[in-house]
Amino acid sequence: MTGIDRRHLLQTSLAAAGSGLLMPALIRGAAAQPLTKVKYLTPFGFILGFTEVLYAKSGGFFAKQGLDVEVEGGRGSAMAVQQVSAGNALVSRTGGTDLIKAYAKEPSMVAVGECFQKDIFYVISHADKPIKSPTDMAGKKIGVVSTGGATENLLDMMLVSKDVPIASVPREVVGNAPGAFEFVKLGRVDAFIATNDTFFALQSDKLPVYGFSADDFAPSPGQVYMVSKKGLEAQTENLAKFMRGTQAAIGDMIEKKANLLPVIESMMKDFDIAETKRADKGVGILANAMPGTFEPVFRDKFASKPGPWESAYELMVKAKIIQPLNDRGFYDDKARKLAFG
Repeated sequence: MTGIDRRHLLQTSLAAAGSGLLMPALIRGAAAQPLTKVKYLTPFGFILGFTEVLYAKSGGFFAKQGLDVEVEGGRGSAMAVQQVSAGNALVSRTGGTDLIKAYAKEPSMVAVGECFQKDIFYVISHADKPIKSPTDMAGKKIGVVSTGGATENLLDMMLVSKDVPIASVPREVVGNAPGAFEFVKLGRVDAFIATNDTFFALQSDKLPVYGFSADDFAPSPGQVYMVSKKGLEAQTENLAKFMRGTQAAIGDMIEKKANLLPVIESMMKDFDIAETKRADKGVGILANAMPGTFEPVFRDKFASKPGPWESAYELMVKAKIIQPLNDRGFYDDKARKLAFG
């Protein structure tokens, strides 16, 4: 073999060996692309009502979509609107009424998906002195989660739906937890408005409660994912990935619904969730939410219907929460369609 042949053979062998060594490294490098960071802000703290996002984070469903989602607990829906509007969070969650209220002030906010199809709030009173409708509220003090937030708006909407003067119903901030029922028992409030999970927890504890859904008198869009229009245009793909991650988390929850303890234990590693302090770690509350809350959303892939938006808008105008609007583009389906087709 000539010197030229030997050199050619050596070069060819080295090239082949080099490519063999480099190929796995290239594959590993491609697989280890950094996750895209986005921030999600809850409306208030960490509760099981936000499981689809909390579990998508703790269970790795966001990571599988290439997202590193920072989940931060908010302090009321008004704060959530402010933080998203300011660009401090990409996406948050709020009631449809809060989205409409924000849009009326500055049409830079938009809903991109409906994560609960029915309003999550209930009016809760003592079974011995039940508040059964808005007509029973005249002259009574009603507890709300936060001043100027979703529950206070819904209270006003329920009142005008039955022509009860808003000024005739004082209100007090009591938060959103089963412990707020103590205010009812002490006579500080006659009823309070809290989430369906809070109502179920009180029922589970065999406490003497009576409750009805705010939707019975003020039909509204449920809980929606809220973004700024600027954020939607700049990060449509990330929002689509966010919804695919939450959809996957809900799908996994549905598969595990016979035993949801592993779902809750996964979330407990990352989040301090109020209901997990219960004896069953909140399994009963989460199981109760599956058929009426999570399964319909999974089926419809966060789609939103126009009827509740129209109802909520009309009641909010009547309650003078907002002024009449010519532009009612409260909802944009772009990211959801990109996520699911």
